[in-house]
Amino acid sequence: MSVPMENAPKNNRILFIEDDVDLRDSISAYLVMAGFDVTGVGSCLECYALLPGSDFCIAIVDVSLPDQSGFVLAEFLRANTTMKIIMLTALERIDDRLRGYAAGAHNYFVKPVDARELLAAISSLAQSGYGDHEKSTGEVPLGTPWRVTRKTWQLIIPDGPGITLTSLELKLVELLAATPGRVVNRETLLSTLYSREDEHSGRALDSLIRRFRAKIASAGYPSPIKTAHSVGYCFSQPIVVG
Repeated sequence: MSVPMENAPKNNRILFIEDDVDLRDSISAYLVMAGFDVTGVGSCLECYALLPGSDFCIAIVDVSLPDQSGFVLAEFLRANTTMKIIMLTALERIDDRLRGYAAGAHNYFVKPVDARELLAAISSLAQSGYGDHEKSTGEVPLGTPWRVTRKTWQLIIPDGPGITLTSLELKLVELLAATPGRVVNRETLLSTLYSREDEHSGRALDSLIRRFRAKIASAGYPSPIKTAHSVGYCFSQPIVVG
């Protein structure tokens, strides 16, 4: 089954995030023959680096990526781009499927996938244009992703210095990095960081956020930690923890 070049959708750019090189190359070749423009990468970090200024129509996301969960990446793409999302994974339990759809997937395929069926789903989504939701957090973040290194306890600013973290700051960043661009509520932060939810721990969290933002500001960069009033905090830039 193939789609002639002249019948391919006008917006035919696909971003394929899959760390299995052989699978990525074989499916990409099939989709290219069908008239699609496919860009393949093997990690979330490479994906984030491609987003600024991109105009991809569809993202095919593998769940088991080497540096971050594909579920997390799908949530970020849903919140920050207009791409439609297809998840490709070996996870076949109903709970995994439901999690994929909750993360923003329009389709969920279990490996091994029939390339003809995948192409049919892609063609259907591409014919309808960009995603059917609006960007909920503004423009796609500029620049390469921020990075957190557990080994050295540092937050690495793109094209900038590394900021040494305290144990609480490291835990905070890891919590926010689990859902970049999405708010983590105060209750979750308080219970994880301080094992309690009371006035004292609330003040401690606010103080931690202020000190952390000051560290980033002292390095000459605006803080990516944003406040959702009375709800919680989010890390507004793409970020990879390793």
